[in-house]
Amino acid sequence: MTTARSPLLRRPGPFRTLWWSRSVSVTGDGIGRTALVLAAAEQGPSAVSLVLLAAAAPRFLGPLAGALADRVPLRRLMAFCELGQAAVFAAVAVAMPPLPVLLVLVLTSGAFATALLPAGRGVVPRLVPDAELGRANALLGMAVTIQLAVGPVVGGVLTEVAGPRTAFAVNAAAFVLSALVLTRLPRLAPERADGSSGLWADTVAGLRFVAASPGPRAIVVSLFLLVSFAALDNVALVFLVEDEVGGSAADFGLVQSGYGIGMLAASAVLGFVLVRRPAVLLVSGIGLFALGTAATSAAPVVAVVAVTQLLAGVGNAAENIAGDTLMQRLVPRHLLGRAFGALATAAQLGSALAYAAAGPVLAAIGPRAAFAVAGAGSALGILLLVPALRSRR
Repeated sequence: MTTARSPLLRRPGPFRTLWWSRSVSVTGDGIGRTALVLAAAEQGPSAVSLVLLAAAAPRFLGPLAGALADRVPLRRLMAFCELGQAAVFAAVAVAMPPLPVLLVLVLTSGAFATALLPAGRGVVPRLVPDAELGRANALLGMAVTIQLAVGPVVGGVLTEVAGPRTAFAVNAAAFVLSALVLTRLPRLAPERADGSSGLWADTVAGLRFVAASPGPRAIVVSLFLLVSFAALDNVALVFLVEDEVGGSAADFGLVQSGYGIGMLAASAVLGFVLVRRPAVLLVSGIGLFALGTAATSAAPVVAVVAVTQLLAGVGNAAENIAGDTLMQRLVPRHLLGRAFGALATAAQLGSALAYAAAGPVLAAIGPRAAFAVAGAGSALGILLLVPALRSRR
């Protein structure tokens, strides 16, 4: 990596437009998601679980959403998805519907978000030079990380002070503003190179490409393995902090903040450098994440847990940035949406598997051993990546 002289956000142009649009959108999403959880919590834990499941379920259709992103002008698709989410949350703000109707609306919003994800990632190579892809992905990652810190706080305060209707209305307004910002992008017509087949045929072609290409296949499978093990710590962390090291609820928040600070720091640093060797960064990021996660299992006090989680956060951010950059370099542009759709679905499948296994695993071996297993398992992806990335497809 070498230091760059002119950060991308200081240059007027389409990437800065995309960054502002995504920053506004994800911050609003954090506000709305927090308000959703708080509103659903009044009806009990099952209602919260159903709302979160409805928001996440469309991610399993990532490859189909990616095929759509490869077929239509990206500016139009992204703006449509933003306005679709705005309409959903405006309806929630006005009607405050009962839970069954709310679940349908959240599912609809999740579908728009699923279609937006591969479009937002696949468009980056069309907005910045190849040498600056890593830096661009880091800056976009930084926007998402800031959302994780700012969105829930604002959403909680708005819900407490003015009620959930206001939080939902602010979320809807953020989506509208994001769509308006996107109008400054060029049209970004699709770059099709595989004829005029149907949406399902395009989806299958994209999956076949990923399955047949060593580099993209290794990235997708390694992410699945990583998340399948790493997501165990999302469940185990609260028990480790409170039961194993005697921490409080505030200490749990501190530890979570440490992870977020690590992600933000890594994204900020990588936003100011040119990533010359993303494959090395990817492997290093996974290794650092695995090390931080495994070290958490042996942490004796809350402060050490916060430090090890900070290291894991740095590794996670580096892995995300490098993985996106490699995909953008290894995959032909007309297939990028489908490749990123497959990547998103792999992460969602890994999360579902981890959350299903977390309860029995914690009951059987406890939180410390669960972190050790998560750290060791996360490192397995390196065994797939190293030989595959050497071949570079």
